[in-house]
Amino acid sequence: MDGTSVLLHRINVQKNEARFYFISIGPSLLDDYAVLRMWGRIGGHQRSMVSPCTSAEEAQALADRLVRRRIGRGYSIVSSGDK
Repeated sequence: MDGTSVLLHRINVQKNEARFYFISIGPSLLDDYAVLRMWGRIGGHQRSMVSPCTSAEEAQALADRLVRRRIGRGYSIVSSGDK
């Protein structure tokens, strides 16, 4: 569970849309478990957010919920893996 990451893309040439969403589980500076998210236009400005979690299970549940939400909004999984 620790070290899981997922990269999602939503690309639509007709709408000039090329977006990414990256989700990763791992330790943060102050917490043993956290979910890191980065998103934005591919090759452009990106934003990020770190969500601290109390357990590995909570972090995995949050990451799974975020992936399902992005898939529901038209993103597709490009790569998924464990470190």
